[in-house]
Amino acid sequence: MRLWSGVHDNAVQVILDDHSPQAAAADVSRLRTVIEPVDLPWLGATVLYLEETLHDVPGAPRRQVLLRLSVDSQLRPQRIRIRQYTFSQPGQWRGLFADPQAQLALRRTDIEAMAGCDLLLTRDGDQFHGGTLGRGCVTPPAHPQRYVDYRVQVGDGVYWFRTRQFRFQDDVLVQESAGYDWPALHLARVFSCRIRWSASGQPADLSPLLTVDVADHGGRADFSLPDGRAMRLILHSDDWPFDASNNALILILQDLAADGATVRSWTAADALQIRASMKFADARCGPIAPPPTLAPAAMSY
Repeated sequence: MRLWSGVHDNAVQVILDDHSPQAAAADVSRLRTVIEPVDLPWLGATVLYLEETLHDVPGAPRRQVLLRLSVDSQLRPQRIRIRQYTFSQPGQWRGLFADPQAQLALRRTDIEAMAGCDLLLTRDGDQFHGGTLGRGCVTPPAHPQRYVDYRVQVGDGVYWFRTRQFRFQDDVLVQESAGYDWPALHLARVFSCRIRWSASGQPADLSPLLTVDVADHGGRADFSLPDGRAMRLILHSDDWPFDASNNALILILQDLAADGATVRSWTAADALQIRASMKFADARCGPIAPPPTLAPAAMSY
């Protein structure tokens, strides 16, 4: 709830649209998304209100939903179920997060659960990621012709999502879009970092532990090792103030204990991989999206 709340400035890139394939690649929208807690004890102990508008049209929300967060007893620990609710009259509840009287007035008859569209999020380091399952989230609800696969990633300063629509009759992908933090899309690259840990403290015993995603403009991820050690990973590129050339990629791995070590690794700004190593842990990072001149199959990290 804490990680997701706030005002998010996102860019949404249309990747595929069967109605307009030529325009898809150039179609980028800027969204302003407000996600804030609301007090609705009859719905749940932890409820968020989401209001999404186009950046240039703030007075006309294009999406308003309630998000009820809960730990499902049937799921393993660290996994969260999020049930989504729409409003029967959305305009009446605009700005609900900032209006305590409206929250008191809202009744269960004013909302409807989005059947089949629950999100299941798993904790990975200091982030949560996941999405819908199966073919149960349909569009349009009254006469389903497609099903929706929705993925989201939430962390400290991170709110990324991807929506894909498939035809029921043949499971063909017909529409896809991805949303990223606005600065990250235009000023930074997003990297996936694989963390390994050694229980013995010997580099030869390193084994995969978790994966975190960060942007290269000071993106950071806090995580804990199985031995309880608190760690931090930070990635910089041309935002790094101590490199006059602004032509380097810098990976920093920190042990957050009072006497913990810090290691730094430097490489070329356009490198496809960077690694920082300690005896008991290491991190290898590579860009999620390849450069335009490189085939995705050529990337490995």
